[in-house]
Amino acid sequence: WLLQLEQAELVALDTETDSLDPLNARLVGMSFSAGPGHAAYLPLAHRYAGAPEQISIEVALALLRSWLESPIAAKLGQNAKYDQHVLANHGIALAGVVHDTLLESYVLESHARHDMDSLAERHLAEQTITYDEVTGKGAQRIPFDQVDIVRATEYAAEDADITLRLHRALHPRIRDDEKLAYIYGRIEIPVREVLFRMEREGVLIDSP
Repeated sequence: WLLQLEQAELVALDTETDSLDPLNARLVGMSFSAGPGHAAYLPLAHRYAGAPEQISIEVALALLRSWLESPIAAKLGQNAKYDQHVLANHGIALAGVVHDTLLESYVLESHARHDMDSLAERHLAEQTITYDEVTGKGAQRIPFDQVDIVRATEYAAEDADITLRLHRALHPRIRDDEKLAYIYGRIEIPVREVLFRMEREGVLIDSP
């Protein structure tokens, strides 16, 4: 997979974490897709009774660091800013994010829902495995690090695969429209990095 990541033209990347708060979330696993219908999940910190041995986060990130931090290794995410925060929590400066399906959806249909489940149903006619189906709801919800690795793999690998397939469905419509291509490529994608820095560092407000 390291060779695939290094050789791929574009890779969909997704993180699974122990929290939905991007500034505090820690990695539980990562998923990758380098081609439609082909994805992998890398479990790192599943901690339930009987969980199999996993590659440590430190070892995995040491192996992945050069690719993750490479500005020329093109990456794609669904709300990649969240994944960028999560990796920053582990000392990784994610670079090379050239596309984001959440932003593609926003540029094309700002009035609609932009979550992955909605996008997959709308543009791929597919019902995805939802987070609630994997972790439960309400008082019955378990943290992702308690999810069985087999089930986590189904969910997380699907996320990466769906992200890549959504990009292939959405981006040509933006690329072929000069106005939308400008908004997406010259405004939304660059501003994504600015917003990441603002969220990471905070901003000063003169309240009066």
